[in-house]
Amino acid sequence: MMYRPLWIEIDLKALRDNFRAIKRRIGNKTGIIATVKQNAYGHGLLPVARELSRMKTDFFGLESIEEAVILRRQNFNEPILILTAILPRFASAFIQYRLTPTIVDINFARALNREAKNKGVIMPGHVKVDTGMGRLGLNCREVFDFVLDLKKLRNIRLEGIYTHFPAADADKAFTKQQIALFAALVEAFKKENIHFKYIHCANSAAIVNFPESYLNLVRPGLILYGIKPAPRAKLAVVPVLSLKTRVIFVKDIAEGATVSYGRTYAAKKKTRIATLAVGYADGYQRILSNRAKVIIKDGLFPVAGRVCMDHTMVDLGGRKDIKAGEEVVLLGKKGKREISAGDLADWAGTIPYEITTCLSSRIPRIYKKIK
Repeated sequence: MMYRPLWIEIDLKALRDNFRAIKRRIGNKTGIIATVKQNAYGHGLLPVARELSRMKTDFFGLESIEEAVILRRQNFNEPILILTAILPRFASAFIQYRLTPTIVDINFARALNREAKNKGVIMPGHVKVDTGMGRLGLNCREVFDFVLDLKKLRNIRLEGIYTHFPAADADKAFTKQQIALFAALVEAFKKENIHFKYIHCANSAAIVNFPESYLNLVRPGLILYGIKPAPRAKLAVVPVLSLKTRVIFVKDIAEGATVSYGRTYAAKKKTRIATLAVGYADGYQRILSNRAKVIIKDGLFPVAGRVCMDHTMVDLGGRKDIKAGEEVVLLGKKGKREISAGDLADWAGTIPYEITTCLSSRIPRIYKKIK
């Protein structure tokens, strides 16, 4: 029973359809690393991973060992690539939980090699190259010598090499330069008889915009969940997540009356205010104050005043048919109306990733699995 009427609906059919759409785009020769980090972008790690496992994803991409352990303890056997650097003292976790590390540090590599030798196993690893992201990875001048050093470690198998794009949704020339730089590096390794089983660089935006970046694995994240990396992105994906609440109170206020903290909203005329059971503690961000809109019945209504920790108010205008208990769509679709993660991101001055990942894990997720 939900005493507080706030919930998230996850459409697993849409997730499956999005996976198929990606697969059609990249073709059968290219595999998929399904990026399910950060609680599957707020959609729920285990239910999403189960569905993607049924779809025969090739890898799972995670940012934390903690989330990887959750999958392993639930008997997921797919390869799991950890998409970040981990400190050397935790190298044994990769062996214990059969995880594939991103290798960008020689000290970590030596620790992993030592632990693997003690356990009598050979561990796969993916080297990350920094071609312009400026976050993790060796630059192209350093990586060749780095790989040669790694080749000396007998209990590590260099299974993959990859890079990441910072602007595949916005800077065509820079991304093409990255693709060319990465391709040249891979070719240089081949000439030295150094071959990688997996070569990957395409994130969601690159899957949409740069077919030449597919190589033999791609790493979709946002588009798996039906959120386009750019409004005009040409890929038929459908949003998976909806955020809903209910009106819990309605009152009339006079012209000039103010609403919420700071008195930032004043009624221009006599109106009705509905209070909703959602606030910034739930991940409905305070920056949406006086900016966002919500769907109630067939109408679109503006947020009135500052979003509170547990409540948000909206101006109903002259609508007298909306009463306590009415369903409210904060993110999602109802009839001909829709509020997308992109819409909320625009109102909040952020990106869709932040909208879904900030939704509290305390909000119940309801999984709809329509055949």
